[in-house]
Amino acid sequence: MKKTPGGIFSITVLIYLLAGCTTSNEGNIMGLSENEIETRLDKLPTSLTSGDLFNTSILEPTQLFDNLYFVGYVSVGSFVITTSEGIILIDTMWTPYDAEHVIVPGLKELGLNPEDIKSVIVTHGHSDHYGGAHYFEAKYGATILMGKDEWNYIHDPKAPVLTDPFGNFSTEIPLPDTYTQVTDGEIIRLGNANLTVLATPGHTPGGLSLLIPVTDNGEPHMVAVWGGTGLPDTKEENQNYLHSLNYFQNIANKKGVDASISNHPFSNNLIEKMNALKNREFNQSNPIVTGNKAFNEYIDNELRINVKNKLSSFK
Repeated sequence: MKKTPGGIFSITVLIYLLAGCTTSNEGNIMGLSENEIETRLDKLPTSLTSGDLFNTSILEPTQLFDNLYFVGYVSVGSFVITTSEGIILIDTMWTPYDAEHVIVPGLKELGLNPEDIKSVIVTHGHSDHYGGAHYFEAKYGATILMGKDEWNYIHDPKAPVLTDPFGNFSTEIPLPDTYTQVTDGEIIRLGNANLTVLATPGHTPGGLSLLIPVTDNGEPHMVAVWGGTGLPDTKEENQNYLHSLNYFQNIANKKGVDASISNHPFSNNLIEKMNALKNREFNQSNPIVTGNKAFNEYIDNELRINVKNKLSSFK
């Protein structure tokens, strides 16, 4: 892994990523008033502002497996991998406020110590995934792991500017000072953990997907995290998305994936599965472990169909 210093972040193009139903000035970086926040959010399409992608209702922190946990909102969250030498955090939600007031309390509620965070993996360069990365770097000395193309993307002055539920523009979110580059096929090791990183550009130029070995009451399983679900805009980007999806599925099948989770928990029924997990009887199987067939059906019947339909719309 190659460590690289940060650069200057200035973006001039403004588009809108996500929207939803809850607003609050507590998470606003610039200290804007509620009226100022509403003015920004009013520019977003109503179809987005009422959707799950902007729902900042906090979900109950949940242990998914012996060594894998979830903390976060309905809209987006973080996965927590515990190891014999500390914690690996996957994604950091929208803002430093989320990091301090959602992720950290969630860890503590789960009986985990945020001081144990050693590494933060950023799956891709949208602010709902890297928003709290600088906080964990500055507060706990965590190493930020990203793909090189994605690091460049979040510093690209031509990259889109995103708006979050708190009225922040992504240009206002502090970026990590440094990062450690990870590459396709690399194994990230910490203590007794070893997860596989796959480069899956498409959703963004340098997005990452993950294959995570876990155990459930000591029984081994392999969990897949597809790094970016939403479809991009251009034909070339969607072609890259489809190529990455095919690649990801192929490697995941070779690794024996039997469970799939999303960093947007409303996607792929993760919220329903977590609720079922809380009501699980001792002799029942883990509802997140749906098997390899179900994983492939999700890829084939949802993700691949969606991107092929999008590609067919281009002339």
